[in-house]
Amino acid sequence: MKQIILIALAFWLGLTVAVAQEVTVDTVAVPAGQVVVTTHDIRGVVTDRKQQPIVGALVRVEGTDISTVTDVDGKFLLRDVPVDAGKILVESVGMETATWDIDTPIQVTPRRRKLSFVVSTGAVMSRYTYNGGSFKAGYEIGVGIEVRRSAHWAFRPMLQFTSRGTIYESDASHYTFKESWNPMMLDLPLYFVNRHKLAYKTNLVFSFGPVLSWGLGGKVTSEYNGIKSEYDIYKSKYAYEYYEETHSLLHPFSFGAAYSLGVEYKQLTVGVWGKNMAVTTDDEGLSLSTGEHNWSLMFGAAYRF
Repeated sequence: MKQIILIALAFWLGLTVAVAQEVTVDTVAVPAGQVVVTTHDIRGVVTDRKQQPIVGALVRVEGTDISTVTDVDGKFLLRDVPVDAGKILVESVGMETATWDIDTPIQVTPRRRKLSFVVSTGAVMSRYTYNGGSFKAGYEIGVGIEVRRSAHWAFRPMLQFTSRGTIYESDASHYTFKESWNPMMLDLPLYFVNRHKLAYKTNLVFSFGPVLSWGLGGKVTSEYNGIKSEYDIYKSKYAYEYYEETHSLLHPFSFGAAYSLGVEYKQLTVGVWGKNMAVTTDDEGLSLSTGEHNWSLMFGAAYRF
Protein backbone atom coordinates (compact mmCIF):
# COMPACT_ATOMS: atom_id res chain seq x y z
CA MET A 1 0.00 0.00 0.00
CA LYS A 2 2.87 2.33 0.87
CA GLN A 3 4.43 1.66 -2.55
CA ILE A 4 1.22 2.65 -4.35
CA ILE A 5 1.04 5.91 -2.35
CA LEU A 6 4.68 6.71 -3.13
CA ILE A 7 4.17 6.03 -6.87
CA ALA A 8 1.07 8.27 -6.95
CA LEU A 9 2.93 11.05 -5.12
CA ALA A 10 5.86 10.87 -7.57
CA PHE A 11 3.51 11.03 -10.57
CA TRP A 12 1.75 14.10 -9.10
CA LEU A 13 5.06 15.86 -8.54
CA GLY A 14 6.17 15.12 -12.11
CA LEU A 15 2.90 16.54 -13.47
CA THR A 16 3.42 19.67 -11.38
CA VAL A 17 6.90 20.18 -12.87
CA ALA A 18 5.61 19.78 -16.44
CA VAL A 19 2.89 22.38 -15.89
CA ALA A 20 5.34 24.79 -14.28
CA GLN A 21 7.62 24.67 -17.33
CA GLU A 22 4.82 26.07 -19.50
CA VAL A 23 4.13 29.11 -17.33
CA THR A 24 5.09 32.28 -19.21
CA VAL A 25 7.18 34.31 -16.80
CA ASP A 26 6.77 33.88 -13.07
CA THR A 27 8.17 30.35 -12.68
CA VAL A 28 10.79 30.00 -9.94
CA ALA A 29 12.88 27.09 -8.66
CA VAL A 30 10.65 24.96 -6.42
CA PRO A 31 12.24 22.13 -4.45
CA ALA A 32 9.95 19.09 -4.11
CA GLY A 33 11.74 16.36 -2.26
CA GLN A 34 14.71 15.53 -4.46
CA VAL A 35 13.22 17.30 -7.53
CA VAL A 36 14.35 20.89 -8.36
CA VAL A 37 13.06 22.90 -11.32
CA THR A 38 16.10 24.47 -13.09
CA THR A 39 14.55 25.72 -16.36
CA HIS A 40 11.25 27.00 -17.64
CA ASP A 41 9.70 28.33 -20.87
CA ILE A 42 8.96 32.02 -21.36
CA ARG A 43 6.19 33.29 -23.58
CA GLY A 44 5.60 36.94 -24.37
CA VAL A 45 4.85 39.61 -26.95
CA VAL A 46 6.86 42.59 -28.19
CA THR A 47 4.93 45.76 -29.08
CA ASP A 48 5.65 49.44 -29.70
CA ARG A 49 4.19 52.36 -27.76
CA LYS A 50 1.01 52.19 -29.87
CA GLN A 51 0.56 48.53 -28.89
CA GLN A 52 1.35 47.39 -32.43
CA PRO A 53 3.23 44.05 -32.65
CA ILE A 54 6.90 44.12 -33.67
CA VAL A 55 7.59 41.41 -36.24
CA GLY A 56 11.01 39.80 -36.57
CA ALA A 57 12.51 41.20 -33.36
CA LEU A 58 15.39 39.23 -31.89
CA VAL A 59 14.63 38.21 -28.30
CA ARG A 60 17.54 36.82 -26.28
CA VAL A 61 18.00 35.81 -22.67
CA GLU A 62 20.79 37.97 -21.32
CA GLY A 63 23.92 36.02 -20.37
CA THR A 64 22.92 32.95 -22.44
CA ASP A 65 22.77 31.79 -26.06
CA ILE A 66 19.01 31.22 -25.85
CA SER A 67 17.19 33.35 -28.42
CA THR A 68 14.24 33.45 -30.80
CA VAL A 69 12.46 35.78 -33.23
CA THR A 70 8.96 37.24 -32.85
CA ASP A 71 6.22 36.06 -35.22
CA VAL A 72 3.69 38.13 -37.20
CA ASP A 73 1.79 38.86 -33.98
CA GLY A 74 4.92 39.95 -32.12
CA LYS A 75 4.82 36.80 -29.98
CA PHE A 76 7.83 34.75 -28.92
CA LEU A 77 8.64 31.54 -27.05
CA LEU A 78 11.93 30.93 -25.27
CA ARG A 79 12.48 27.32 -24.19
CA ASP A 80 14.57 25.90 -21.37
CA VAL A 81 15.45 29.24 -19.82
CA PRO A 82 17.37 28.97 -16.51
CA VAL A 83 15.14 30.04 -13.66
CA ASP A 84 17.84 32.38 -12.32
CA ALA A 85 17.90 34.40 -15.58
CA GLY A 86 16.41 37.82 -14.95
CA LYS A 87 16.75 39.89 -18.14
CA ILE A 88 15.65 39.68 -21.77
CA LEU A 89 17.44 41.62 -24.51
CA VAL A 90 15.30 42.80 -27.45
CA GLU A 91 16.73 44.03 -30.78
CA SER A 92 14.76 45.19 -33.81
CA VAL A 93 15.51 47.19 -36.95
CA GLY A 94 14.69 50.86 -36.39
CA MET A 95 14.07 50.35 -32.66
CA GLU A 96 16.15 51.06 -29.58
CA THR A 97 17.94 47.99 -28.20
CA ALA A 98 16.97 47.50 -24.57
CA THR A 99 16.88 44.95 -21.76
CA TRP A 100 13.75 44.07 -19.86
CA ASP A 101 12.90 42.16 -16.69
CA ILE A 102 11.43 38.78 -17.53
CA ASP A 103 8.20 39.56 -15.67
CA THR A 104 7.53 42.96 -17.29
CA PRO A 105 5.75 43.78 -20.59
CA ILE A 106 8.13 44.47 -23.48
CA GLN A 107 7.43 47.74 -25.28
CA VAL A 108 10.18 49.00 -27.59
CA THR A 109 10.69 52.58 -28.80
CA PRO A 110 11.88 53.87 -32.20
CA ARG A 111 15.61 54.46 -32.50
CA ARG A 112 16.64 58.11 -32.56
CA ARG A 113 18.04 59.26 -35.86
CA LYS A 114 21.70 60.14 -35.43
CA LEU A 115 21.83 62.50 -38.42
CA SER A 116 19.17 65.03 -39.43
CA PHE A 117 18.92 67.82 -41.99
CA VAL A 118 17.92 71.16 -40.43
CA VAL A 119 16.45 74.37 -41.88
CA SER A 120 15.79 77.60 -39.97
CA THR A 121 14.32 81.02 -40.67
CA GLY A 122 13.12 84.06 -38.80
CA ALA A 123 13.01 87.82 -38.30
CA VAL A 124 16.11 89.50 -36.86
CA MET A 125 16.40 92.56 -34.64
CA SER A 126 19.99 93.79 -34.37
CA ARG A 127 22.01 96.80 -33.31
CA TYR A 128 25.59 98.01 -32.98
CA THR A 129 26.11 98.89 -29.34
CA TYR A 130 29.59 100.45 -29.06
CA ASN A 131 28.65 103.74 -30.77
CA GLY A 132 25.02 103.71 -29.71
CA GLY A 133 23.22 102.25 -32.72
CA SER A 134 19.48 101.60 -32.68
CA PHE A 135 17.68 98.37 -33.53
CA LYS A 136 17.15 97.54 -37.18
CA ALA A 137 14.95 94.78 -38.61
CA GLY A 138 16.44 92.07 -40.78
CA TYR A 139 16.05 88.37 -41.56
CA GLU A 140 17.92 85.09 -41.47
CA ILE A 141 17.76 81.84 -43.47
CA GLY A 142 19.85 78.82 -42.54
CA VAL A 143 20.57 75.18 -43.39
CA GLY A 144 22.63 72.62 -41.52
CA ILE A 145 22.88 69.16 -40.05
CA GLU A 146 22.37 67.79 -36.56
CA VAL A 147 24.40 64.89 -35.19
CA ARG A 148 22.73 63.26 -32.17
CA ARG A 149 25.24 62.18 -29.53
CA SER A 150 22.79 61.05 -26.84
CA ALA A 151 19.21 61.51 -25.67
CA HIS A 152 20.09 65.00 -24.41
CA TRP A 153 23.02 66.24 -26.51
CA ALA A 154 23.58 66.97 -30.19
CA PHE A 155 26.00 68.91 -32.37
CA ARG A 156 24.49 71.23 -35.00
CA PRO A 157 26.70 73.19 -37.44
CA MET A 158 24.72 75.65 -39.58
CA LEU A 159 25.24 77.95 -42.57
CA GLN A 160 23.12 81.07 -42.23
CA PHE A 161 22.54 83.91 -44.68
CA THR A 162 21.71 86.84 -42.41
CA SER A 163 21.26 90.59 -42.18
CA ARG A 164 22.58 92.22 -39.00
CA GLY A 165 22.64 96.00 -39.26
CA THR A 166 21.89 99.08 -37.22
CA ILE A 167 20.70 102.69 -37.46
CA TYR A 168 22.58 105.73 -36.15
CA GLU A 169 20.62 108.97 -35.96
CA SER A 170 20.79 112.36 -34.32
CA ASP A 171 18.52 115.39 -34.45
CA ALA A 172 20.28 118.49 -33.05
CA SER A 173 19.34 122.15 -33.40
CA HIS A 174 21.81 122.80 -36.22
CA TYR A 175 21.85 119.45 -38.03
CA THR A 176 20.03 116.17 -38.59
CA PHE A 177 21.83 112.93 -39.22
CA LYS A 178 20.69 109.40 -40.01
CA GLU A 179 22.85 106.48 -41.12
CA SER A 180 21.56 102.98 -41.89
CA TRP A 181 23.96 100.01 -42.05
CA ASN A 182 22.69 97.08 -44.13
CA PRO A 183 25.36 94.36 -44.24
CA MET A 184 24.73 90.83 -45.52
CA MET A 185 26.75 88.05 -43.93
CA LEU A 186 27.31 84.31 -44.11
CA ASP A 187 27.46 82.91 -40.57
CA LEU A 188 28.86 79.56 -39.46
CA PRO A 189 27.57 78.88 -35.92
CA LEU A 190 28.60 75.61 -34.25
CA TYR A 191 25.76 74.83 -31.86
CA PHE A 192 25.90 72.36 -28.99
CA VAL A 193 22.24 71.45 -28.45
CA ASN A 194 20.83 70.29 -25.12
CA ARG A 195 17.29 68.87 -24.75
CA HIS A 196 15.14 68.28 -21.67
CA LYS A 197 11.75 66.60 -21.84
CA LEU A 198 8.73 68.76 -20.94
CA ALA A 199 5.89 66.51 -22.08
CA TYR A 200 5.10 63.82 -24.63
CA LYS A 201 7.27 64.54 -27.71
CA THR A 202 7.93 68.05 -26.34
CA ASN A 203 11.38 69.28 -25.26
CA LEU A 204 12.95 72.41 -23.87
CA VAL A 205 15.93 73.09 -26.15
CA PHE A 206 18.96 75.19 -25.27
CA SER A 207 21.95 75.66 -27.57
CA PHE A 208 25.24 77.55 -27.48
CA GLY A 209 28.53 77.72 -29.32
CA PRO A 210 31.01 79.85 -31.27
CA VAL A 211 30.15 81.54 -34.56
CA LEU A 212 32.34 82.75 -37.42
CA SER A 213 31.06 85.22 -40.00
CA TRP A 214 32.10 86.59 -43.39
CA GLY A 215 30.66 89.76 -44.91
CA LEU A 216 29.22 89.23 -48.38
CA GLY A 217 28.19 92.79 -49.18
CA GLY A 218 25.92 95.62 -48.22
CA LYS A 219 25.48 99.38 -48.23
CA VAL A 220 25.54 102.25 -45.79
CA THR A 221 22.97 104.93 -46.59
CA SER A 222 23.61 108.29 -44.95
CA GLU A 223 21.59 111.50 -44.80
CA TYR A 224 23.15 114.67 -43.33
CA ASN A 225 21.00 117.80 -43.35
CA GLY A 226 19.07 116.41 -46.29
CA ILE A 227 22.18 115.43 -48.30
CA LYS A 228 22.14 111.70 -49.07
CA SER A 229 25.18 109.48 -49.57
CA GLU A 230 25.78 105.78 -50.07
CA TYR A 231 28.84 103.67 -49.27
CA ASP A 232 29.90 100.05 -49.77
CA ILE A 233 30.60 98.29 -46.50
CA TYR A 234 33.12 95.61 -47.48
CA LYS A 235 34.75 96.96 -50.65
CA SER A 236 38.33 98.18 -50.12
CA LYS A 237 38.08 101.48 -51.96
CA TYR A 238 38.40 104.12 -49.25
CA ALA A 239 41.77 105.87 -49.05
CA TYR A 240 43.75 106.29 -45.85
CA GLU A 241 44.44 109.86 -44.83
CA TYR A 242 48.22 109.42 -44.86
CA TYR A 243 48.74 106.29 -46.98
CA GLU A 244 48.22 105.34 -50.60
CA GLU A 245 46.50 102.06 -49.75
CA THR A 246 42.75 101.67 -49.46
CA HIS A 247 40.51 100.01 -46.91
CA SER A 248 36.89 98.99 -46.40
CA LEU A 249 34.52 100.36 -43.76
CA LEU A 250 34.35 96.99 -42.03
CA HIS A 251 36.56 93.96 -42.37
CA PRO A 252 34.53 91.01 -43.77
CA PHE A 253 35.64 88.65 -40.99
CA SER A 254 33.97 88.74 -37.58
CA PHE A 255 33.40 86.26 -34.77
CA GLY A 256 31.38 85.83 -31.62
CA ALA A 257 29.05 83.59 -29.61
CA ALA A 258 25.66 82.13 -30.52
CA TYR A 259 22.93 80.83 -28.21
CA SER A 260 19.24 79.96 -28.28
CA LEU A 261 16.26 78.90 -26.19
CA GLY A 262 13.16 77.25 -27.62
CA VAL A 263 10.44 74.65 -27.31
CA GLU A 264 10.58 71.63 -29.63
CA TYR A 265 7.50 69.59 -30.54
CA LYS A 266 8.48 66.53 -32.56
CA GLN A 267 10.82 68.03 -35.21
CA LEU A 268 9.70 71.67 -35.01
CA THR A 269 11.42 74.16 -32.70
CA VAL A 270 10.07 77.66 -32.05
CA GLY A 271 12.18 80.08 -30.06
CA VAL A 272 14.75 82.85 -29.89
CA TRP A 273 18.30 82.70 -31.30
CA GLY A 274 20.88 85.28 -30.26
CA LYS A 275 24.37 86.32 -31.37
CA ASN A 276 26.98 88.57 -29.82
CA MET A 277 29.55 89.51 -32.46
CA ALA A 278 32.84 91.42 -32.49
CA VAL A 279 32.60 93.55 -35.67
CA THR A 280 36.12 94.35 -36.86
CA THR A 281 37.16 97.45 -38.81
CA ASP A 282 39.62 97.56 -41.69
CA ASP A 283 40.97 101.11 -41.54
CA GLU A 284 43.81 100.04 -39.25
CA GLY A 285 44.11 96.49 -40.51
CA LEU A 286 42.06 93.81 -38.76
CA SER A 287 41.27 95.89 -35.69
CA LEU A 288 39.03 95.36 -32.69
CA SER A 289 40.09 98.52 -30.87
CA THR A 290 38.11 100.75 -33.22
CA GLY A 291 35.49 98.18 -34.11
CA GLU A 292 31.90 97.66 -33.05
CA HIS A 293 29.90 95.17 -31.05
CA ASN A 294 26.85 93.66 -32.74
CA TRP A 295 23.98 92.14 -30.76
CA SER A 296 21.11 90.40 -32.55
CA LEU A 297 18.04 88.32 -31.76
CA MET A 298 16.19 86.13 -34.24
CA PHE A 299 12.58 85.16 -33.52
CA GLY A 300 11.85 82.17 -35.66
CA ALA A 301 11.70 78.43 -36.11
CA ALA A 302 13.86 75.45 -37.02
CA TYR A 303 12.77 72.11 -38.46
CA ARG A 304 14.60 68.77 -38.47
CA PHE A 305 14.00 66.35 -41.36
